[in-house]
This record gives sequence, C-alpha cells and structure tokens, in this order.
Amino acid sequence: MTESDIQRFRKAEEYFFKGIALKILDLGASGTAYMTGVPVADLNFVYIEKSLPALQQVLKNCKDFYFQHKLSFIVLIPEESCGSEVERVLKSMGFTGKGKSVAMALKLGALNFNSQLASEDDLQIKTTDSNLREWMIPLIEAFESTFNITSEYVKTHEAALKNKVNLSHFSLYKANNPIASMTLSIHDKIARIDDVGTLPEFQGRGYATHLMQHALLEAQKLGATDCYLEASESGLSIYEQLGFTTLFKNNIYEHKTA
Repeated sequence: MTESDIQRFRKAEEYFFKGIALKILDLGASGTAYMTGVPVADLNFVYIEKSLPALQQVLKNCKDFYFQHKLSFIVLIPEESCGSEVERVLKSMGFTGKGKSVAMALKLGALNFNSQLASEDDLQIKTTDSNLREWMIPLIEAFESTFNITSEYVKTHEAALKNKVNLSHFSLYKANNPIASMTLSIHDKIARIDDVGTLPEFQGRGYATHLMQHALLEAQKLGATDCYLEASESGLSIYEQLGFTTLFKNNIYEHKTA
C-alpha cells in the first residue's frame, strides 16, 4: 500500500459521490459528508479521515446535516483509527457498528480475461446511460430495495449525466432481459466501479464478473490506468478473481433517524 494508491482511491471516490450528491458538507481536514437524498443510509455517508480530538463536534455537525432532511446515514472511519475512545464517542452519540468495507485496487496495464460465459449466445452487454430504467431492474432485488427507492437513486445518476459527470452504465442482458448492472466512472485516468448487482436467481454464476470484465476493458481503452472500488468483507472473492487487491479497511457505523 502506498500513499499514492490511497490518494487515487480518494480521488475516484470524491469524483463519483460528488457527481451524484444532492449536497456536500466539507469537513475540512476531518473528511467529507455526501448527501444523495435517497432514503438509504449507505447512500448518505461521511468519510472521517482520521481520529480527531474534535470527533464529537464533527459528528454532531454531520447529524445536523442529515437530520434536517430526516435521513439516516453511515460513517466510515479507517480501521486503524477506531480505538476505544473513538468507539466510546460513537456509542454515546447513538451510532451502531455495521461491519467493515474494503477499499480495493487494480492496475489496468495487463488485463487478460477469459470469460466462461463468452459462448452463451443469448447474452448481450449494453451501455444503458439513456435507459437507466432498465439499468435499475437488477439493482432493486440485488440490494433488497424497492422500485420507488431505486427510482430515486436513478434520478441522482440522471442529474450527474446531465451535468457531464463521466459515468457509464452497463447492463448484461440474457434473452433480452437485464440481469446484472453496474456503474463505471472515470476521471483523470482513474476508474471506479460502483452499483454492481445481479438478480438473485442469476447470482453465483459468473454474470457480474463477465460484466465487470467488459467494463474494465472499456476503461482501459479510454485511457484509465487504475481502477478502484469499495466492497463489503463478504463480497471480496468476485473482485479478487478479477485481480483486485486490498488497500485498507474502514469500520462502518450507522445512525438512524428517530
């Protein structure tokens, strides 16, 4: 792990979330809070750069920021910064632990994919920037969401595209039906993958991997040199198979609206 890896990861994170955010709260050296307005805690999050003496005040500012819109939110803090005092402050302010996320990286210099699904003649990958209503279909069930909530999330992507944020949306179709979707963002030769989801009945069969292979090759063609993503601890294997390696881990804490 090098400092430049972390800087590139943060640059990709900032570009994507600023692109889809409704509002942003700049916390200075403490980090950044992003508000998409979608009523899902994971889509309204704070990244705390490190453990700070003023952590309690920073978190209070974040609570005020989100609660004025009646939104639950999550806070991500680097694993190594989460000592007993940080845990005490978080607990005293009503935060509960929600597991860990894993920042991952992949160099795009020498991609060599061999998809086992290439021979399936009823598969087709489409760019769905102009048809996000089909792009969202696999994501509803994949993320255990609802049509209305996912539609709200689609609006943040539509606004980003209108504002010329460099997002590409891909969907994998089987027999003309979308079964997996994802988002690729590219900025300053740095790519990031988000929103990877497959319909439950098609999970575990390599479809998401096939779709991501396509997106990574597209990113390479467009001049990206590195790709980053953030995964749950339970979902690392699909990314490791593609060559992604772990950079660092964050602890996740959630605060729900009353």
